Amino acid sequence: MNQSNSMSTKLEALNTRLLDYARQAGAIHADALIVTDIGESVSVRMGKIESVEREDSQGAGLRAFVESTGGLAFASASTSDLSDEGLRKLAEQTIAMARISEPDPDAVPPVGAMHPDAQALDDWRRKHPYKTHGWDTETAKEAALACEQAALSYDKAISNSDGAQASFGESCITYASSDGFVASFPNVSASLSVSVIAGSDEDMQTDYAYDQARVAATLRSADAIGREAAERTAKRLGASAYQGSKSCPIVFEPRVAKSLIGHLLSAINGRAVLQQRSFLADSLGKKIFPEFIHLVDDPDHPQGLGNRLFDGEGTACKACDIIAAGELKLFLTDRYAAGRLQQPSSGHARRGLTGDIGIGSSNVILQPGTDTPEAILQDIQSGILITELMGFGVNGVNGDYSRGAAGFLIENGVITSPVQEFTIAGNLLNMFANISHLGSDLTWFASTAVPTICVQGMTVAGQAE
Repeated sequence: MNQSNSMSTKLEALNTRLLDYARQAGAIHADALIVTDIGESVSVRMGKIESVEREDSQGAGLRAFVESTGGLAFASASTSDLSDEGLRKLAEQTIAMARISEPDPDAVPPVGAMHPDAQALDDWRRKHPYKTHGWDTETAKEAALACEQAALSYDKAISNSDGAQASFGESCITYASSDGFVASFPNVSASLSVSVIAGSDEDMQTDYAYDQARVAATLRSADAIGREAAERTAKRLGASAYQGSKSCPIVFEPRVAKSLIGHLLSAINGRAVLQQRSFLADSLGKKIFPEFIHLVDDPDHPQGLGNRLFDGEGTACKACDIIAAGELKLFLTDRYAAGRLQQPSSGHARRGLTGDIGIGSSNVILQPGTDTPEAILQDIQSGILITELMGFGVNGVNGDYSRGAAGFLIENGVITSPVQEFTIAGNLLNMFANISHLGSDLTWFASTAVPTICVQGMTVAGQAE
């Protein structure tokens, strides 16, 4: 039995025991989550080690339901004490809290979920054998130092460093419910990043580069990450404040384009839809993007860091279309939101050790186009390439969008000078509908994959001329 299977078996036994204690204390229904997390992070700056930090945490969270005169009431609580006595105390405290809680007629107890069956669990374990992240403290230190050195030596314009960081870790998540389902899955990851400074005095710029993957061996090389950070930083030197205002095409490079996907996911969160906090509340089944836009949620992707067999309520996760040929196909739901919206549960419940059930995606992938980023630029006579976004000027209720930005002018199909100190504005519904190009450069950012995106007709405003 490998290390992962041994840990999973141990945590599943603890979780089952916790539910037994909850039943003994008076729970009608209960579910529990146990999470262990071990990780290290090595930070360096200017060729010297600044810190080596280690996290070794564990915790159990219990949600328990009791019968009261007004119906089911529930409470949740957590502990870091996984001893037998610690689990027993958690169960007793949670039940005591539930008994003084107000009944919740809308609560969905953890029974009746469509769990993955034994065959699905076995298939998952075979397809996802345990792998280590591949780093230890020494190799992570070497990677961070090499990454920073590659950045500092790339261009004479690089004058200083904000540091490099190499991180690695593994976790194990176990879920159990009182209907008899219990299962777990491990996660491992490694990441490498660096940020440097270029220029001096009045003209100083900073930028960064990073990569994250399941195992260190599949990360981009330390040299490549360092060179990217240096190149991005040096190109920003000489940036001027944007003058005037106009409407023009805006090109979002992948690492800022992913924020547009984040705004979409927030708007199709079933809880936000139910509470009328979403500008897409009435858009299910409607075409809100051009026909060439396809967005999928895939809980089992070889490059994704959001893989999971089941969600925070034990519901089996399946690949699904979020946007197909431009049409919004579903809202992301937990079991409560699915029932209220009268749609099947999409398996998107998120669960912390305490608090209410949340909603979140697994691996979200915007299918790329066929144009290279260079080909997209060639179609633009006057526009802006966005490389940085600032602020949080997005209204989730009506879709209004306004954010500070920095990037590069696009003139006659080519990138010219760097610009900063301006805002880009529009409405997300219009922005989604006015996407004119998708790049072929699909890029992964943990659990989101997105290419370059070009949006027509956005408003750009800078300093008065």
